[in-house]
Amino acid sequence: MRSTRLLQFLFVAILAPTSPAFSAEDKAVDPGAKVFQDSCLDCHKGNQSIELVRLTRDKWKEAVDRMIESSFLDPVPSKDKQRLLLDYLAKTRGPADTAEASKH
Repeated sequence: MRSTRLLQFLFVAILAPTSPAFSAEDKAVDPGAKVFQDSCLDCHKGNQSIELVRLTRDKWKEAVDRMIESSFLDPVPSKDKQRLLLDYLAKTRGPADTAEASKH
């Protein structure tokens, strides 16, 4: 009996806080994030990471267009998926502020 309570305490005290808590927003994955994962992360991980890159939506469009023209995106996402991807990149990897945006 005592060991059962100890195990319950350990679960609550140690394991439960490390378990991810999902909100309704977390469950609804951004469709642009899915396109990013499916289309970009095969190449852009590790040494080719784009985590620190901050561009305007227009500059991201230029970068995506270059990837398409150079056949790095295969298969090429549909126009709708490209729009979702650009929305996602602009939202999550856009310039930190508007002053910086004018530099890009």
